[in-house]
Amino acid sequence: MAGALRGVCLRSNETIKRWCATLPPSAGLHHPIIWTSSSLDPYLNLSIEEYLFRKVEVHRPILFIYRNRKSVIIGRNQNPWQESNLEELDRQGISLVRRRSGGGTVYHDEGNTNYSVMLPRVEFERQTNARLVAKAVEDMGIDRVNVTDRYDVCVGDRKVSGSAFRITNKRAYHHGTMLISSNLAQLKGALRPTPNIKIVDSKAVGSVRSPVTSLVDSVTQDINHLRFVHNLSLAFSKHYYPALEHQPVSPQIIGESELENNPFVRAGYDELKSWNWIYGQTPQFTRLFEIASDDDDHQSETIPVEVTYKNGVIVEIKFDELDTPPSIQHKISTLFSLGDSIDF
Repeated sequence: MAGALRGVCLRSNETIKRWCATLPPSAGLHHPIIWTSSSLDPYLNLSIEEYLFRKVEVHRPILFIYRNRKSVIIGRNQNPWQESNLEELDRQGISLVRRRSGGGTVYHDEGNTNYSVMLPRVEFERQTNARLVAKAVEDMGIDRVNVTDRYDVCVGDRKVSGSAFRITNKRAYHHGTMLISSNLAQLKGALRPTPNIKIVDSKAVGSVRSPVTSLVDSVTQDINHLRFVHNLSLAFSKHYYPALEHQPVSPQIIGESELENNPFVRAGYDELKSWNWIYGQTPQFTRLFEIASDDDDHQSETIPVEVTYKNGVIVEIKFDELDTPPSIQHKISTLFSLGDSIDF
């Protein structure tokens, strides 16, 4: 994501191989599984991720890899108007998706590969999986690969992979993006606040924005989705199943058929696409409106009105009634009512 870089590099690429060689796998883990999705639907892929996380046996390490069509993925506790330009998303046909994990907002397209590493909670270490991703990048011949203290993977001082995490009672996952050949201009246009929406107070979590680059801009040799998938699968397999020296665990394909055959995935898909989830889950926030009079006697007057939204509906409307002409008070009452849904 664009903005100022935050986080210092923990290690340079010279030590990544040594790191990974010293990460001991647990004897309590079962044979790992790698799943790859044949779908580009972001709502479906996140629903499949939830299914694998919730329904596969606890002690089974899982790597899930997928790509999405053009979409902006906001964190569970974020405000879409603050994190993305919703007008630009509508113009460009970019889907807005609220995921179930926390963290910041990311842009997805077919030049971006997404991964999710799922483990028993007792085995889960954020740094371990970030190192495995960094090794997969380094093994493509890319120099200056490093991991930040936020567990992002960078090439030099520019981020190529951001991370988010979800931890439950028994399981945890680390999922992230890898910018291989994404449209960075479209990324920057999409990851800006929606214009003309003045939010004066918000309980939402904001994104930490960083300068980004893509892997294809870092090297002269051929870098693509399949090559990254192979390298990451190999690093994951060797760590969680050391008997495999040179070949990754054979991946299993999952995709569109889950919508018809898997009720859990279908229910999750429908929820992720719903207004109640995408907008209604937005943490409480207050937007400032400037309301002008339609009365000829007060045409030059505007009154500031603060409208607070919670769970997608209006819970408070504030303005100075003593200084507000009756014509503007009437207009305010026609525009806003307690219990009305967000409509902008």
